[in-house]
Amino acid sequence: MNTPKRFILIDHDVINIMLCRMLVYATVKDAEIKTFESPEKGFDYIRMQYAKEGKEEPTVLFLDIDMPTWSGWDFLESFERLEEKIKRQIRIYMLSSSIDPKDREYAKQNRNVVDYIEKPLNKHILLSCLEEASVFYNMNANPFEKAIHFFKTQIRGSN
Repeated sequence: MNTPKRFILIDHDVINIMLCRMLVYATVKDAEIKTFESPEKGFDYIRMQYAKEGKEEPTVLFLDIDMPTWSGWDFLESFERLEEKIKRQIRIYMLSSSIDPKDREYAKQNRNVVDYIEKPLNKHILLSCLEEASVFYNMNANPFEKAIHFFKTQIRGSN
């Protein structure tokens, strides 16, 4: 299985970034982590770095919602306009302290968001994200697995 080793954390909360970094490094051998307190800088990094790379690298992105400049929703609007080559490399998980049901519903409706996670991130949730991302990135070779994954996400989304 091709388990993601690249991570991007976008959150204005430096303490949450520090805790997520520690958890990822403790859980994923040889993890590469980029962190951004500014969603605009994180977006620019993705736009430039992932467009120029020849080899596609699976990446898990943990994105906060409430930030001072761009919100997570603003980030997602810009992300939607990126090339498919870039978007298919990144699995986005909303990681937020928001308990507003509208945020959860909006995340569920966004095709670029895999899941909505309430802070704090823990090892069980991280492992679940890695498992989902591994299946997603490895199913390109098997259309049957891709169909199963599609139907599972549709069932999850209708609950």
